[in-house]
Amino acid sequence: MINKKKVTVIIPTRNEEGCIGSLIREIPKKYVDEIVVIDGHSTDNTREEAKGADTKTKVFLQRGWGYGGAVQQGAKHARGDILILMDADGSMNPNAIPQLLKKADEGYEYVMGSRYINGSKSEDDTIIRYIGNKFFTWLTNIIHKTNVTDSLYTYNAIPKKSFLKIKAKSKGFEYCTEILVRAKRAGLKFAEVPAPERARSCGKTKVNAFWHGLKILTMILRKYD
Repeated sequence: MINKKKVTVIIPTRNEEGCIGSLIREIPKKYVDEIVVIDGHSTDNTREEAKGADTKTKVFLQRGWGYGGAVQQGAKHARGDILILMDADGSMNPNAIPQLLKKADEGYEYVMGSRYINGSKSEDDTIIRYIGNKFFTWLTNIIHKTNVTDSLYTYNAIPKKSFLKIKAKSKGFEYCTEILVRAKRAGLKFAEVPAPERARSCGKTKVNAFWHGLKILTMILRKYD
C-alpha cells in the first residue's frame, strides 16, 4: 500500500516452475497488497509453486491465451488502485517497484521501467534483441509521438482508473506496443524510471524474435481509432 492506495502486481505466466516462486518471494510486501498470477495452462508445477510462495498470491487459470489476454484478465481480478505489470521469469527486478510507485503517487498515469534510460542496463540483451528494441522504440516514437526509451519492456505501474482508459485488446506479445500507443492516445501522463533487466533466472523464453517482432511491427504500423 502507498498513501492508502492498494497495489496489485499482475504476473502472466506459463511453465515458469523454478522462477515464479523466487520472484514472488522477492516482491517487497511493504508496498504490495496482492499478487495476481494468471497462468496460461502450465504443464509443470508453476501454479502450485506460485500458490505456496506467499499468502498474498492469488492464482487464476487463464480463460483465453497470450500475454495480453493474461494482463487483461489480471486487471479484472485485481482489487488494487495501482496495477504493476511484471514478467514471471525473474528478469524484472522487484527492487524497482518503489520507484515505479513513487512516480504513480506523484500523479503520473503510465509509469514505465526502462532498461535504456540513464542508470539502467540489461543483462539479458543479445545484439539482435538490442537492435530490435531500439528500432521499434524509435519507430513508435516517430509514428505515435511518444517519447520513451524502451517501448517493449512492459514493467509498468498504472493506476487502475487509467488502465481502464487504455482499452488495449491484443492477446499476444504485441500487447506491449498496443498498451503504450493507446496510453498515449488516451492522454495519460507518462514517466520512466530505471529498471535494470536481469538475466532470466530459469526456463526458456516464450518470445520468438522473428514472429513476435513481425506482430509488433504490424501493431506499430496499424491505424488506431
